[in-house]
Amino acid sequence: MAGKQFTLILSVLLIIGILFYLGYKSSVVKTSEAVEKKSEFNFQSYLEQSRNKIPAELKSKFIQLEKNSNDQVSLFTLTRMWDSLGYPFLSAHYAFDLAQAEPNKENWKVAGMKFYNTASISNDSNIQSAAAAKAEKALEKVLTYDSTDEEAKNALGILYIQIDKDIMKGVKTLKEIIASDSNNIQAIFTLGMLSIQSGQLDKAEVRFLKLISLEPFNPDYYYYLAEVYAKSGDKEKALKSYETCKSLLKDNKAKKEIEALINQLKNT
Repeated sequence: MAGKQFTLILSVLLIIGILFYLGYKSSVVKTSEAVEKKSEFNFQSYLEQSRNKIPAELKSKFIQLEKNSNDQVSLFTLTRMWDSLGYPFLSAHYAFDLAQAEPNKENWKVAGMKFYNTASISNDSNIQSAAAAKAEKALEKVLTYDSTDEEAKNALGILYIQIDKDIMKGVKTLKEIIASDSNNIQAIFTLGMLSIQSGQLDKAEVRFLKLISLEPFNPDYYYYLAEVYAKSGDKEKALKSYETCKSLLKDNKAKKEIEALINQLKNT
């Protein structure tokens, strides 16, 4: 599981939230309700609050660097320093400013992915929404330099669905990736999850079987495949997939949760 602890996702209502994770990390994240909150995000207020939480000697240095906001070295330094202090939104903000000052694919991608990852981990709905909107702008810039960048396209596909609520545009973007790379795990996973949410269980089955063929020791895929079979009414296949998932898990708590699902399914 690429070092990520398996966390059970017991409701399809969480799927859109899950999609906000870059790639296919299987951990419960915020639902789309948080992103839909439209409160205005006050960057200056957030910046001042953040400055007040850091040592005084650093605060004065940050203020001095911010006065040179047109200087690329200062922007790069601010990006690195806020990142080192654990303020990803501020790090992404200055990376975005740097990309505007020195526009190229690399700078826009750094900014875009920083904002994208910030949106995925933030517990603040306003920061999450603001970061996602900036991520979309930056990553679209990336594609103007390189329309084949699959990482940027994957992230954009999810953002189109999550932020713009444009499912067709998001799916189209993800399918473009698969058209050029039929084994792209991130795109297949996202489409598979969307297939579950939309009730297209036949398509979901095909996509998770494909993922299993690519990564046969990833328990997440067996879990979602079991969910597909359970929803389709194929109890035998669902149980088999759950059992395989359980056998691949290392975490005892997760094993017990899968065992509970197995017992529940057996008794229905």
